[in-house]
Amino acid sequence: MEDKQTVPLEQEVPRTIHEPTMMNTEKASVFFRIIDRLNQGSAVLAGTTLLMMILLVVFNSIKRLFSDPIAGTVELVSWLGAVTTIFSLGYAQLHKGHVFIDLLYKKFPKAVQQLLHTFMNLVSIAFFSIAGWQIALYGINLMENGVVSPTMRVSFYPIVIFCSLGFLGLLLALIKETIIIWKGGS
Repeated sequence: MEDKQTVPLEQEVPRTIHEPTMMNTEKASVFFRIIDRLNQGSAVLAGTTLLMMILLVVFNSIKRLFSDPIAGTVELVSWLGAVTTIFSLGYAQLHKGHVFIDLLYKKFPKAVQQLLHTFMNLVSIAFFSIAGWQIALYGINLMENGVVSPTMRVSFYPIVIFCSLGFLGLLLALIKETIIIWKGGS
């Protein structure tokens, strides 16, 4: 049996993803802090839109008991859901809030794990870059064709173009993760 040294909880210093533990250069530290702040701001935006979506649905449900529902609720909830989802991706990536099945992955040597993780990050960067670009093109197409929403009859291309920017936080989080992998991080 190993003799493990215990540290009182008060003295233990928790390590978070925000600490640039593997990078000791100032530029990387500033770059990492910018990525963290951008994704924290995106998460606040996502949380705010989620709260707005909840309040809208609850208010609309209560209003249905007494009168007609709010016109365009489905459209508004859809748009808020898109903003909530896309702007939470980078924060989830930084905090490992996604599904990662590592049953086979953990059996590989560390060097192979680094290569696989890097490869998957590069594939993800390529995929989400293309997704953001195509969503922006779709928004521009909506603008050029004057498309409006069916119920509220408003142009919604600004929301579509805005959502394309949401992928920026995820792309930067993937770049940060890849740098940390190659600087000796996990």
